[in-house]
Amino acid sequence: MPNFRKKAKKCKIFLAKRLVKVYIDKANTLFETMNMKSLRRLLCVLIVTALPLAHGAEEWRSVADQVGYCLDPSKKETVCELRGVHTMAGVGDLFKECKIKPQSGEEEKTMGRWFLLNIPVKIYAMCKKKPAHYVRELKVTVYLLVSKPSGSSSEESENSSLASKYNLLKKEITYVDIPLEKNPLPDDGRLMGQASMNVGIFIPKSTAAILTAKFNSPISVTDLSKVIKGYAVLASLDGQSCPPYTASKDKTKPVPGGGTRCSRLLDGTLANALSDKKWWSEDGARSKFAESDLEICSIAESPYAAFYSAYYPRVKPMYGAPSSATRDSFETDKTSSSSSGATTSSTTRGGSRSTRSGTAKNAEETAPERKGATSHDGEDYDSDL
Repeated sequence: MPNFRKKAKKCKIFLAKRLVKVYIDKANTLFETMNMKSLRRLLCVLIVTALPLAHGAEEWRSVADQVGYCLDPSKKETVCELRGVHTMAGVGDLFKECKIKPQSGEEEKTMGRWFLLNIPVKIYAMCKKKPAHYVRELKVTVYLLVSKPSGSSSEESENSSLASKYNLLKKEITYVDIPLEKNPLPDDGRLMGQASMNVGIFIPKSTAAILTAKFNSPISVTDLSKVIKGYAVLASLDGQSCPPYTASKDKTKPVPGGGTRCSRLLDGTLANALSDKKWWSEDGARSKFAESDLEICSIAESPYAAFYSAYYPRVKPMYGAPSSATRDSFETDKTSSSSSGATTSSTTRGGSRSTRSGTAKNAEETAPERKGATSHDGEDYDSDL
């Protein structure tokens, strides 16, 4: 019996060798230059190539804990006009039972119109040095630099010539569940999830009219575009600033307009005067610009909130301003910093901002340091994620 098993084993080995030889002979007939050595090399290359793909699928994490971002270097901002929601088909049927008549004339045609500024950005994300599928919640702060309408006066003109010419507007938007591309971006030996999106700033007609000084005549996209002189986009994750970051493949692309990885200056005079200074920062050139409380909105605060899904990540909240949000004005910053005697129970806007600022500061002091996180206004734009 043992001899029979040995013979059977030898027979199997012989048959296996014959099969391999037949396979190689057939391969040689198909590829005349292929021999045993070439075949082995080919098999090794296929195996080595397949291993990272199989391994990479296991490296994906659900939610990112590290995010870098930059303005998309291959795209420019766009300004467009949106027609009023009240002109869309079926909207009038909602008010049939009210038995009231819609407004007529030129006001009816333009009252519902808004303007939209889209700022293209790119996001890179990882979780524990592995690529991630989603950014759960990203807070974006937009600083918009606009020129004052001609003929407007400024009390600060004596201190700075810039203060008499420009206003600075601010808007905070929270985006949630930002999906990242399934094909991760290899950069410097690391795999990252990436996403391209637009930060949408919705400008109501009243703000556009004040900025362009056009109250009795139609406002065009060109009119509004001329008064927008620059913008900066900052981001934070879980209360910590995200570093401005650009992938190596994007560093070679031309940057439209002057500025940094997170800011653009669209006016040549300003670009020469400010260079790469952090004009949006209190530590930079922000004191040179007049502050304004003109209203700019997220999509949630506009009539177009129900139509966001195909164009923007979901905002928080989906409809309306956050209950704890204050008006986008810098006046409260000045109030909270100058009024040292203000109580934390104050119901004023300045007091409310002061209380939140103190809480955020304490949380930042006790929170563990995130690797790669830098200040919004820092110059370390090459910080690793």
